[in-house]
Amino acid sequence: MSAPDPVASSAAPAPRVGRPPRVSAEAIVEAAVELGLDRVTLKQVADRLGVAVATLYRHVRSRDELVRMAAFRLVLQRRMPQPGVAGEVHWAQIAAGFAAGLFETFVAEPQLISEMARGRLGPDSEVDFLEQFLAAMAVHGIDGAEAVRLHNALAMLTIGAAAGAASIAAARAAGAPHEQAMREVFEQRDADELPHLRAALEHTINIDPGQWLTALRDLLVGFAAARGETLPDDLPLLVAITKNGRDDGRPRGETQ
Repeated sequence: MSAPDPVASSAAPAPRVGRPPRVSAEAIVEAAVELGLDRVTLKQVADRLGVAVATLYRHVRSRDELVRMAAFRLVLQRRMPQPGVAGEVHWAQIAAGFAAGLFETFVAEPQLISEMARGRLGPDSEVDFLEQFLAAMAVHGIDGAEAVRLHNALAMLTIGAAAGAASIAAARAAGAPHEQAMREVFEQRDADELPHLRAALEHTINIDPGQWLTALRDLLVGFAAARGETLPDDLPLLVAITKNGRDDGRPRGETQ
């Protein structure tokens, strides 16, 4: 019986024993950001993390979904002040920046709304940013519980507004503008139907997606009042709302 060939024995890789390497959605997104979103591939991400491409599919379904998740994270990060700067920016402006970043991201990538509804933009995409948000609020004396309530209220308002704006934009792109569709519905109904809506017809038909900014202002004013504060009139948020929308609820262009 001959001895085993040492060269052949050393050349044969040892079979992997146990479970395959585990990786989190956060690690996948982080790797994609480091590699650059313009040309990143799932193979590159898998190689960087030392796992098989199949492992990534437990967390993302495609390259496009990965890029959307990574872009979502980047936008939120860029909207937050850097450490040491939060104290120089009013807390309401920081909160408004967070809301604006969310709105812009979800309107530009409405698929993210579906991903969130399915629970696919879970804690891995949120906890690091939420920690940064709470830290920025803490600089202004807003404790963790208050900051979480503010964050959640902003998120619910903003995502709802973004869903509405995305729907209006999609209808317009499909050649069926919301205004036209609403008028057709009223024309199809009897004249005595929907009396309350008919009395507010122009408000019902002419929906301005920018109206959410007034709701944002009101939310922040209410939060400030609960803290015994009054928001300064020269806050950029209030100035922007005054320029871009009306406070009296009338559609733009309508006068008394």
